[in-house]
Amino acid sequence: MRKLLFFLLFINVFSLTAQDHCASDKENLREQHSDSEFDEGIQLLNALSAEFEFDQSSASVRDGFKEVTIPVVVHVLYREEENNISYEQIQSQIDVLNRDFNAENGDLDKIPEVFRALATSAQIRFRLADKDQYGNFTKGVTRTLTTVENIGTENLYHQSTRGGRDPWPQVHYMNVWVCELEGNTLGFAILPGSKMSERDGIVMSPRAFGTLGTAKEPYNLGRTFVHEVGHYLGLRHLWGSDDESCSSTDYISDTPTQLKENFGCKPFPTYSCLGQPNGDMFMNYMDYGNDSCMYLFTQRQVDLMHLVMKTNRSALFHSEGFTGIVAERNLSELKIYPNPSEGIFHVEFGEQTPSKIELVNMLGDVVYSYSPTSKIELINVPELPPGIYSLITPSQINQIVIR
Repeated sequence: MRKLLFFLLFINVFSLTAQDHCASDKENLREQHSDSEFDEGIQLLNALSAEFEFDQSSASVRDGFKEVTIPVVVHVLYREEENNISYEQIQSQIDVLNRDFNAENGDLDKIPEVFRALATSAQIRFRLADKDQYGNFTKGVTRTLTTVENIGTENLYHQSTRGGRDPWPQVHYMNVWVCELEGNTLGFAILPGSKMSERDGIVMSPRAFGTLGTAKEPYNLGRTFVHEVGHYLGLRHLWGSDDESCSSTDYISDTPTQLKENFGCKPFPTYSCLGQPNGDMFMNYMDYGNDSCMYLFTQRQVDLMHLVMKTNRSALFHSEGFTGIVAERNLSELKIYPNPSEGIFHVEFGEQTPSKIELVNMLGDVVYSYSPTSKIELINVPELPPGIYSLITPSQINQIVIR
């Protein structure tokens, strides 16, 4: 009896874990219930996707599709220092995104032979924005110290007045918030309805973003984010809805019908619905496999993403968020945040870390001196009296207000 109870408890916990892996379905339903215009836009997106599914001639959407570069802004929200992820970790995720979306990954040969010919490039590139909405040069990363626990789950991440960070114009930037998420949730994305949500963008846990730093196995190869960007560009999970029915659809004709999600690294073939001679395509990015066992988008998935790019996300073709211009001042840019502060703040250096920084008061006295060892340093001087101070490096002077 005790073994039976333990087994039932294990199954229940596993079920909860499974439901939490990607919260896109839950969060989009939540948004539809709270925003009637967004709900109307999703209904139109569903109609567009259904028309696409049954009109095989729409594969021609690929014809004449010009490779597009999507500007990305990553908003890092952190309560604890370890979640103030590095620029290198962020760039590692962008690198994976470009590799996998364009079928340049070195593990394509692991795709079962019956599916291998379906893998194709999406002709979509991603770059951290180098120009913000005001025309200023940027590194495409913002950083916000917050006091809100699990801010991504609390639906406050996109509001600066409530501890989050306001998005950059969502029609021209792919906004990504990397922040705490409750439980086992790894991330979610808001679907591209024809009426854009104020939450439009992607939310990710630091433990499933990039390939180093806070990224944890088995989600440390950047492919959980590839999955969420698939949602951002209109793709659904392979099993369609969560009703565990083989009659649900993902609107994609070249992915086998699938009953529900697959976790881990399944053996091939794995079957969940009758009439599928090759079983589930569990190695597709839109399933729930471990990062090491996900390898492809299919031709029809790419066609649908192209259709969405040409309709609901067409403004991204005309974004000026990425120019490709390297601004010299951006290489040595020094950032201080939060500013004003209570005497506890971060200093982020550009490409070169200075040998020394000094904090000087209004009388010209050096009240703090430090030799940094990394590109982001935490300065902790709460004992200093309120006032305006100058933070000086060998090449720059910046002001900070301590209150």
